[in-house]
Amino acid sequence: MGFLGKLFNKEEELPPLDSASQAASKLKEFKATLEQFVGNVNDRIEIVPAPKTVYVFIGKPPSQFGLVWPKNGDMANFKTITAEKGLDQPEVLRIYGRLGETYDSFKAEARFATTIAGKKVIVLPSEALGTKIDDILHAVV
Repeated sequence: MGFLGKLFNKEEELPPLDSASQAASKLKEFKATLEQFVGNVNDRIEIVPAPKTVYVFIGKPPSQFGLVWPKNGDMANFKTITAEKGLDQPEVLRIYGRLGETYDSFKAEARFATTIAGKKVIVLPSEALGTKIDDILHAVV
């Protein structure tokens, strides 16, 4: 996005996600959970399909973001992991740092647009990024 786009808060134009793609298929797999979640969020959303799930970045990664993912028909996040695993704040911040660095290493990857729950979302269909996020989270979970 150029200077004028930022100045006038215009969103970057992205090509549409191919409905026959592997990423679209993964989104369909979690359609009900994603629609319910996305419908309630008023921030930028970027979805990264992974081998067994999808990760949803909320906000502005790599520095200011939240991360959620479908789990048992709901959306899990670091609050749920912290409660389940007894993680302390420094550990959570370290994990967020690793996730941000990992996301940033994929900044040159192609992104696509799709609509979920009537809202435009970004899809970063990188299996490698999804796998790296899996690795970071499974080291904790």
